[in-house]
Amino acid sequence: MRFLAVVAAVLTFGGTALADDADPTAPVQKIMQISQGVWKQDNPEQDDYFSDKWMPQLFSSAFATIAKKGFAKAQANDEPFIDYDPVLGGQDGCAPKDLTITNAGPKDGGFDVVAKFHAFYCFDNADSRFSETHFKVVMENGVAKIDDIVNIVPDGDPVSLRDTMNGYFSAQ
Repeated sequence: MRFLAVVAAVLTFGGTALADDADPTAPVQKIMQISQGVWKQDNPEQDDYFSDKWMPQLFSSAFATIAKKGFAKAQANDEPFIDYDPVLGGQDGCAPKDLTITNAGPKDGGFDVVAKFHAFYCFDNADSRFSETHFKVVMENGVAKIDDIVNIVPDGDPVSLRDTMNGYFSAQ
């Protein structure tokens, strides 16, 4: 009887963990949480989206391969690889507030997960429009992973981080 109770508990809690892994919004929720800390003033322990800690958990293997190659080349050349915050879509910003994360559904072999937030409210003459960042999320071995980050620039063209990273190699 005790064995059945243990099996039921494992299935219940294990199934929840598996369901979270397969939720396309899960890696976006985590990266937005990291973004909160990155942009919080007086934060002595800033995290990095692309650290060895987060890269394998949050990003697809294809994305991680390009990013690692780019960061290594940039470090060897003593130059920036990504010179803006790809989540906020700018070089400066505020900790995102009024955040909503929505799974907009299947798109291009993955899921389009949309984060809308205010990110520039802390500046004089702040832009009151919502910032919008789209995350292409794919499934790898049943786990949702970010495969691209696309900033929707007000009055401009969308900016794909994958395109930016690939452009770094073609510009060299």
